[in-house]
Amino acid sequence: MLPSYHIRPSHGWLNDPNGMTFHDGRWHVFFQHNPEAPVHNRIQWGHVSSEDLATWTEHPVAFGPSDGGPDEFGCWSGVFASGLDRPAVVYSGVADSSGQSTVCLRWGSSDLLTWSEPIVVAQTPTDAGVAIMRDPFLFLWEGRRWALLGAGLSDGRAAALVFSCDDFMAWQFEGLLATSTDPVLESLPPAQIWECPQVVEIDGAVVLVLSCWFEEQLREVVWVRGALRAADGRPGFAGEAWGLLDAGPSFYAPQVVSTDGEPLLFGWIKAHERHDQSVPVAGCLTLPRRLNLHAGEVRSAVDAGARGVLTRGREPQGVASGRHTLPSAGVVTGATGMLHVPGPHPHDLPLDDARVWVDADVAEIYSPVGPPVTLRGGSPWELTLDAPAMLVDMASVTPPA
Repeated sequence: MLPSYHIRPSHGWLNDPNGMTFHDGRWHVFFQHNPEAPVHNRIQWGHVSSEDLATWTEHPVAFGPSDGGPDEFGCWSGVFASGLDRPAVVYSGVADSSGQSTVCLRWGSSDLLTWSEPIVVAQTPTDAGVAIMRDPFLFLWEGRRWALLGAGLSDGRAAALVFSCDDFMAWQFEGLLATSTDPVLESLPPAQIWECPQVVEIDGAVVLVLSCWFEEQLREVVWVRGALRAADGRPGFAGEAWGLLDAGPSFYAPQVVSTDGEPLLFGWIKAHERHDQSVPVAGCLTLPRRLNLHAGEVRSAVDAGARGVLTRGREPQGVASGRHTLPSAGVVTGATGMLHVPGPHPHDLPLDDARVWVDADVAEIYSPVGPPVTLRGGSPWELTLDAPAMLVDMASVTPPA
């Protein structure tokens, strides 16, 4: 059984969310995608859109590798470029199996359905000791446009690079925003590359988001609260405190976009390590999450509007204390007790007044304290409650594809 209300393609592979934007009254989310099979290969950009962040329309693949081009081996992670005179995205184009990338730009049509051929706007600054870079992110600072890229340096450190983008067709490498040997950042989980680096303002605080790549493993995703400060005419980052953005093993490579309210996040929910090839889809995205600060720490909650749409017309049912098998799709609120996580590595997860969303083999757990926990387990999920809770059965939700 496949997830019914989480974003996923109708067939194939999904990983990182990309190019998130609100355009002409709809949210558009692109994602790393192989439409041919549920395997990580020859990555293209899938595309869905929604008016309410809850019901999604799948569009044709936005674009894919160009023969003989800078992205012939894959069109990897990137963002929508707002503030230009026409739609555009920038992303990591990989030309061959070396994994080395350039930053590629594509211009889009007004409906975001068709895209130009790739144009290279930035190259890896290998002469500055950068071994590999990927995943461009754009932000404004001191009235200018800048780009962050995740990197691994030749000396083994993880880093976030900064480019100036005053000429958007030719970016200039300016130096390092931060490295893993800086104070505060040196206490982060080990990483050889910081992937998908992003800078976002949350409740007036500057937060750096990093996904930790270490020894071919996709590890923790962290937030670092701090400040942007001038460093030789470019932005530098000074960290003050950090924590996990999600405490589950199945969450990675989120993308955050600023809005008029709280920043919006989608993350990748990884497929099982050994995906059953008879299952036509591998991977999905999290529910839309809004970010806020609580006592100086980043917290997440499901977007209230999406939550309302997903549960609309379904009356909550009281659930007594004791052990229960959950429906294939549903949400439990006020859960205190234990969630029994099925799958290849079964275990129990303690809950304390949590909201638990289940969708086939996916679970997202939101606590009033601490980060959410994203899990890929098995089905059915079982819950032992220490006290009564409320359940909305969503098993009749129409699948997204």
